[in-house]
Amino acid sequence: MSVTTPATRGPGLLHALSAFRMPRFGKRATFLTVAVVAGILVLPPLALMVWTSFTPGGTIDESGSFGFSAYGDLFASENFRKIAGDTAIFTVCASLLALVLGGAMAFFVARTNMKGKGFVYGCVFLNFAIPGMIEATGWIILLGKGAGVMRPPIEAVLGWAPVAQSMLGLVVIQALSWAPMVFLLLVGPFRAMDASLEESALTSGASRFTVLRKISAPMMAPSILAVLILVVVRAVQAFEMPLFLGSSAGIRTFTTEIYSSLRKSFIPDYATASAFGTMLVVLLSFGLYLYHRATRLSSKFTTVSGKAFRAREIDLGPWRYLAGVFAAGAFVLTLAPVLAMILTSFWPRLGRGDGLGDFTWHNYSEVAGYRNIWTGIKNSVLVGAGAATVATLLCLVATFIIVRSKVKGRQSLDHLLSVPIVIPGTVLGLAFLILYLRVPLPIYGSLWLIMLAFIAHYSPYAMRYVQPALVQISPDIDDASRVAGAGEVTVFRKILLPLVMPAVIGSWLYVFFHAVRDVSIASMLYTAATPVVATQLLDMWKDGTAGALAAYGSMLSVASIAMGGLAFWLAKRLGFSL
Repeated sequence: MSVTTPATRGPGLLHALSAFRMPRFGKRATFLTVAVVAGILVLPPLALMVWTSFTPGGTIDESGSFGFSAYGDLFASENFRKIAGDTAIFTVCASLLALVLGGAMAFFVARTNMKGKGFVYGCVFLNFAIPGMIEATGWIILLGKGAGVMRPPIEAVLGWAPVAQSMLGLVVIQALSWAPMVFLLLVGPFRAMDASLEESALTSGASRFTVLRKISAPMMAPSILAVLILVVVRAVQAFEMPLFLGSSAGIRTFTTEIYSSLRKSFIPDYATASAFGTMLVVLLSFGLYLYHRATRLSSKFTTVSGKAFRAREIDLGPWRYLAGVFAAGAFVLTLAPVLAMILTSFWPRLGRGDGLGDFTWHNYSEVAGYRNIWTGIKNSVLVGAGAATVATLLCLVATFIIVRSKVKGRQSLDHLLSVPIVIPGTVLGLAFLILYLRVPLPIYGSLWLIMLAFIAHYSPYAMRYVQPALVQISPDIDDASRVAGAGEVTVFRKILLPLVMPAVIGSWLYVFFHAVRDVSIASMLYTAATPVVATQLLDMWKDGTAGALAAYGSMLSVASIAMGGLAFWLAKRLGFSL
């Protein structure tokens, strides 16, 4: 098996990393250390949250009497039926629409000769670079109730205009936000399909519809089903869009209700919030079980072939230009909220009269004087960098143990680090809040608590970056190095680490950008002394300072896009392909 090593450019970085000396622990001791760290991160907060849901009436220092009254009150309330109904409608509709949009994008990019494929990848990049809160605020500027700048012209043409703060607006905007994720998950399976089966059926006289129904659809069914289940899980976990777009329209979901139940009264009801959280974890665990079942079904639809193949592109003829127009439209829809926010930050009266109105820097001056603004930016960078570094290193060592060792019970480490993937951010934040309010560790109200929660939350995703890269490296390389006299630590530092470095960098960037933009966890754990960028945006939204919110959101959007582009350019200069 051949392995492509990174280019020789950037030897300083690789030399510095490979020169780092790990402690000389045995594999068993390393396994136990990582297992203990992962267990402390995940299990105590979750266990105490479940216990709190069964002990209502307690205080911060001690639990109440054991009972099921929190669940009884929850299920018996009329609010619960309203919340469950809104969550179900939003989840089903947004998931199906995202699957259709993202699946269509993946099919046309992977299987046809459509024009404008670069626009689709531009949508993906912008989707990951722009925080959800900024996207939601931009859509409010465009299609907001009463003040949306695009509603009057749309209504003049169609006689009706959509409203962002409605169930329809929430579903469509959330689906547009998730479509790039669906695209990334399905474009690979579409490219891996053996087109010779379809061509053989067409040669035999089958129609295109028959081929799609009897060959293409069954082959793609496991992948599509798995992606649908994963998107449903993400929909139940959604927080930013339902909070920003749904709350003003009376739409209540489980995640926003957990946040609201702790913020609406001076004495928070931790038992009810914990009951909500426990119920969500059980529900999403079942969803993840269905996801694993769906991915295992893919073995029943494997293409058996003894020769290599390449999926052939379908010639769309003149329709390929129309497909390119739709791709460009998707790119414009992705970019539109950010452009609207930038324009509004400079021209506050945009859409409220003729022309743009007066140009002003006032909103940016207001941001510069906003309370603790620079402290929030500094805190976000520190928390994001710390969480990204620790999560990536933890998962790198864990992956090495799982893939390259024969330690008994090593697979349990993978399961343990994967537990947070079914826990919504608000639920995990609640669990950490309850735990560190009660344990005698002085980290409540500090950045350390937010960082620990981010490490726990994003470790499963860091693992998904690093593990496939290490699995693809043949163990023969390790064996050859040991025959030459290299020890385990030397093999890891000087051979495996340089080979998986692109995945390590990708993991770090993913965790960093998502930790900086994450509001679901930070909103549950921050205090006045520990603001971060996400909570400052949330505070501006709650305070009604629309001008400062537009200016701050514009600055963060431009900075996120620039930093993302710089990171990919720098990785390419160093010889890494992310």
